[in-house]
Amino acid sequence: MFDKLNSRPADSLLALIKAFQADDRPGKIDLGVGVYRDTMGRTPVMRAVKAAEQFLLETQDSKKYLGGR
Repeated sequence: MFDKLNSRPADSLLALIKAFQADDRPGKIDLGVGVYRDTMGRTPVMRAVKAAEQFLLETQDSKKYLGGR
């Protein structure tokens, strides 16, 4: 069954992650995955995100995707 599958191109995001990990420059910034990390390597939740989550908690009445109307 799997012998009929065609090879797919390498995932460009995974290649970007590998390139970041291989780069030994101290001032590099990882913007590939879209996650903010502070100087200690933590990924803090920003106040705006917490406010949006609280708004959804109080008002959301469904978990349906917008495209699934």
